[in-house]
Amino acid sequence: MVMQVPLAAQMLADYGAEVIKVERPPRGDIIRDLDEVGTARDEMSCYYAAVGRGRKDICIDIKSVQGREVLTRLVRECDVLIHNFRPGVMERIGFGPDRVREINPRMIYAVSTSFGPEGPLAGMPGQDMLAQSLSGFAMAGIGEGEKPRLTSVPVIDYAAAVHLTQGILAALFERERSGLGDVVSTSLFDVALASQVLEIASRSVYGYRTSWTDYAMIFPTADGWITVLTLFRPNPLQLLCRAFGVEDMSIDPKLANASLQRENAALIQDRFGPIIAKFSTDDCLERLRDTDILAAPVLDLEEAIAHEQTHLNRAIWEVEVPGHGRRKLAGTPVRLGRHNLEDTRPPVGLGADSEKVLSEFGYTADEIQALRDNAVIYQRDERAKT
Repeated sequence: MVMQVPLAAQMLADYGAEVIKVERPPRGDIIRDLDEVGTARDEMSCYYAAVGRGRKDICIDIKSVQGREVLTRLVRECDVLIHNFRPGVMERIGFGPDRVREINPRMIYAVSTSFGPEGPLAGMPGQDMLAQSLSGFAMAGIGEGEKPRLTSVPVIDYAAAVHLTQGILAALFERERSGLGDVVSTSLFDVALASQVLEIASRSVYGYRTSWTDYAMIFPTADGWITVLTLFRPNPLQLLCRAFGVEDMSIDPKLANASLQRENAALIQDRFGPIIAKFSTDDCLERLRDTDILAAPVLDLEEAIAHEQTHLNRAIWEVEVPGHGRRKLAGTPVRLGRHNLEDTRPPVGLGADSEKVLSEFGYTADEIQALRDNAVIYQRDERAKT
């Protein structure tokens, strides 16, 4: 659960919010040293760079009395507090939702946990792949006797960040009417379940398992791979044969319609694989488009980033990364017609803005120096070694 809250904060920053990240010394956010290459070089973590733009950074020892006083002042004047500590941690240090709303009744208190605030899994350490495992996600599309399959890309973390952001924006909108803050919460577990909205419905209503990958076949081509879908067509195999100028294989009673073709997909792969393997990917796609079959090339990430569509969509942003100059990083996949979301503050080192933030919240230079002398605030340089 290391990504969803930093990513949600980044999304809010991309939309124009002033975001202050509060970290604890000396390590800071765990994602700062999750990147083993960056850590070994004593440089900024590439993962932190990916989810750390658009905010000011202050590093406070919130276990100390003075550190909690600093955090209280921030809470008193801010609109949203967002965290992903395990249930009970914020309460123990005096910043649970009830206490925070006593300090600031208009505060939106947002939290994302691994499995929820209470129940048998509430105190369990969590992570995207554990949520996949516990939610049934890792069994989606798995046939009888097959091994469960985890998705390497942290899609549950990402979706949790989106839902948390959405909840925060909804609470802020409601506050304009009521004048009151609210508590917004989600969890990786809930999001992993909710993302299986169609799969849950098929089991609940009619008692069958939905497997969307049954509608897909991946074939090697002469120079790559393509994915071919059999969705939305009554006899996709007939169209596939027509595209490649071969005899209609759907005359075989075992392959007479789309349902039978899904059941016997392995047979189609065996028969059609050698045919497709003779053609280039581009040639295959052109033939399939001409017969109205849904298909796409299988690209690796580098190819996808370099694709013309990626450039036209402005899906990849160039962001200044300390010690590395401007680097291509994933942007927010939302466009606002009157605003340029790419005009963003680069990620910064641990505690880089501590003095500036404290000054903005009314601390004098002497008070700031005293906090530094007492190790209440901290700053660490994250620059490339020369």
